[in-house]
Amino acid sequence: MTAGQISGSRTPPPERQQELWNTVFGDDYQAMGEPESLDNPGKPLWIYALAGSVAIALVGAVLWAFLAGPLASNTPAATSNTAAAKPSTSASAAPTKAASSIPRLPRWSGKAAPVTGIVSNPSAGITVPRLGGTWQQDQRATVKTTYGFDTRQYVITGTDSSAQILTGPLPAKLASSFTSEDDLEPVIKQVVLNARKRFFPVGNTVKKIAQQPIKVGQSSGRVIAYALTSGTEKATIVTAAINTGKDVPAIVYMSIPSTSKQLLPDVNTVIKQIKVTPAS
Repeated sequence: MTAGQISGSRTPPPERQQELWNTVFGDDYQAMGEPESLDNPGKPLWIYALAGSVAIALVGAVLWAFLAGPLASNTPAATSNTAAAKPSTSASAAPTKAASSIPRLPRWSGKAAPVTGIVSNPSAGITVPRLGGTWQQDQRATVKTTYGFDTRQYVITGTDSSAQILTGPLPAKLASSFTSEDDLEPVIKQVVLNARKRFFPVGNTVKKIAQQPIKVGQSSGRVIAYALTSGTEKATIVTAAINTGKDVPAIVYMSIPSTSKQLLPDVNTVIKQIKVTPAS
């Protein structure tokens, strides 16, 4: 015989339990765990309490997720990104780096040819130095028709090449390039383009390597130097345009093949000693 059998059951029978509940809470209190029926459609209060607690917990969890949890918006980061995306006023106002300018005509090193006199060009209104040494003056009557200019000095540098200095007024077929005494670059470009077609192989290219304004007495002018490259040769082309008061500028065109670089100092001599002659 067990102790439980001696002492008897400690749990009162169901009907006794109900009586105890009715005594404490009244006859209308619904027993915990009592199933729903048509006569008793209500649900136990503890179910509502449990559901309410769960709902409150869920609402709290959602609010936490959006306000402080993984779904919260990262305001500082967003602000930082916005600030990074928006260019600063000081940066946008900073001046851009100026493009490198074309340098002035260089002073080529070496021994220049001696000057033995002057070459006059009345139709252009200028004179240039007459060079000695290996330079020769072209005295042929065909200089104008062959080269498009009035005077020519030259040095034979190869079978099919020579250094040369040409002077004269801007050729009539290029006169439309002269529109202003203040802007002589279009004139020089057309002179060089014409020379490339007449004196150098097809397909040659040029690159500007020097430029500067010049003053010849009281007259203004401009000089530009180019490096020319073709399939068979290279050369330095230097061209000056000078306002002489005539209908078109005076032109001094020089080309020195790369095989005769020792002649480059003569370019400085010519540019330095150009003179404008008084109008007759």
